[in-house]
Amino acid sequence: MDFRTRLRDQIKFTGLLDKEVAEKAGITKHAIDTYVGSRACMPSADIAVRLAKVLGVSVEWLVTGEDASISQNDIQTLIHYFSRLNEHDKKMILLLAKNMFEDE
Repeated sequence: MDFRTRLRDQIKFTGLLDKEVAEKAGITKHAIDTYVGSRACMPSADIAVRLAKVLGVSVEWLVTGEDASISQNDIQTLIHYFSRLNEHDKKMILLLAKNMFEDE
């Protein structure tokens, strides 16, 4: 998977429109079209950082597809499984997660 595909997929995953991502990142919609279009080009480092922040991913993952921490694919899988749980189990998992961070 290349930058263009990761960017396009992550925009779709967030549910944002291209123009919303562009606005939040401080770039034009045309720039987004340039990054995800058939003749895709790589943005400058500062724009890649801004896009990653807007999309909630690391710039390393967005640019290279690799990340030292949990992968974006793992996160999407976790969200998928969580969404399939019944309400009681969702509440239990949220309570567990909350309890894990209360000591910090």
